[in-house]
Amino acid sequence: MKRESDIKEDEIDVLELIHFFWSQRLLIIKITSVFVVIGLVIALTAKIEYEASCKLMPESYEGMNGSLGGLSGLAGLAGINLNASSHGSLTPDLYPEIVESTPFQLDLINEPLYFTKLDSVISSYSYFKEIDKPSLVGLLKSYTIGLPNKLKTLFSEENDTSIDTQDQKEIIKLSKDDWGLLESFRDRMEISVEPSGVILISVKMPDSYAAANIVDILVKKLTAEITIYKIEKVKTNLEFILERYNESEKEYKEKQKEVAVYADRNKNITSSLVQTEYQRLQNELDISFEVYKGLAAQLEQARIKVKEETPVFTVLEPVRVPVDKSEPRRKLILIISLFIGLVTSTTFSFLKRSVINIK
Repeated sequence: MKRESDIKEDEIDVLELIHFFWSQRLLIIKITSVFVVIGLVIALTAKIEYEASCKLMPESYEGMNGSLGGLSGLAGLAGINLNASSHGSLTPDLYPEIVESTPFQLDLINEPLYFTKLDSVISSYSYFKEIDKPSLVGLLKSYTIGLPNKLKTLFSEENDTSIDTQDQKEIIKLSKDDWGLLESFRDRMEISVEPSGVILISVKMPDSYAAANIVDILVKKLTAEITIYKIEKVKTNLEFILERYNESEKEYKEKQKEVAVYADRNKNITSSLVQTEYQRLQNELDISFEVYKGLAAQLEQARIKVKEETPVFTVLEPVRVPVDKSEPRRKLILIISLFIGLVTSTTFSFLKRSVINIK
């Protein structure tokens, strides 16, 4: 238990601290007011942003195999195997990599969008390049923290890193300004995969309708890319088998016609040589039929495989035009400014007191 003298000392310390804050109230109010004003300016001059989002649920490969369980059994009776494993499958964990890739971003940034504030259709590239202006905070940051980079860019020569050869058609060449614009555009997007497998896609834009529009375009492009990737191999296999099937069908029909013609020509002839030749043609027809039958089974299997590999996406939360702006959070900015102001002012007051005591 504390002694009575210790309790009195604690009370004296608290009273002394209150007395100190009261004596420094004008200084604390002035410094805190400055920070609040700065926070208010930041809150009022910050750029307005709207965030649109969408939730997708991709149908898993395992679920599709399960749904085809009965069909796999029936196909097995016909010699068709539907349980072949899929190699190199594209998992949802790799979807963010697709969205953040430079070719995907270049396609997306050049897509025309409708901006309600402008009442016109314009690409994101043109909007951020020609119309969008940086905020006050952005300008201050650009000419303080970003000043060394500006000077470096000003006095350095632009390096042409492209390779001008016919074999290098996929190389992307952009200016430094365009690379910076593309990076800032990429930062506006967020795609995450939850443990349940749900894919959350969100995009921030200065216009509410443009934000919703670009999310819709992003989802369509992403699902198209995934579909192309997943069925590319099996579709190529389907096309190859279809060509072989058509060739086999043509050859089988020609063999049928050849056997029929030979039989009609030698209908009343009982020569052993004729019978031997007929048997040879019949054997060739049987072999051709077996090949044709096997390719028909493979063709059906390949068609089912294409349908099986085609991903299905369920939209859990559709894209909506945001009503409320996501940035700036003015109340939060003011609260943070007030807190920083109080901490700074009290710290300065204590330091001032310590210096006076030392003197």
